[in-house]
Amino acid sequence: MFSRILMGGAFGLLVTGAAGAHDRWANNEPVPSWVKAVCCGPTDVHHLRPEQVHLSSEGWRVDGFPDLIPIETATPSPDGDYWIFYRQFPDGDTSKVYCFFTPFNGT
Repeated sequence: MFSRILMGGAFGLLVTGAAGAHDRWANNEPVPSWVKAVCCGPTDVHHLRPEQVHLSSEGWRVDGFPDLIPIETATPSPDGDYWIFYRQFPDGDTSKVYCFFTPFNGT
């Protein structure tokens, strides 16, 4: 259940753009306040081009993200694009992936 809440919330942030503009979904419906409270901030959202994402038998590689992402953690993307949610720290380190959306789940 929590993963569905997180997925929905994460998608709400990714479809709405930069900070301050995450009040509406892509379909112009309002983003519920619980979504904003549960999910990471707009700076953690990374919209990816297909050429930045690489699938192998070992997992997903995303250009600019240092770690291998397990295949089974990919969530089907509601809009058909690639999205990854993680925090980039000022020292160059990154957090773990919060959410990873792909046009397909890789299996």
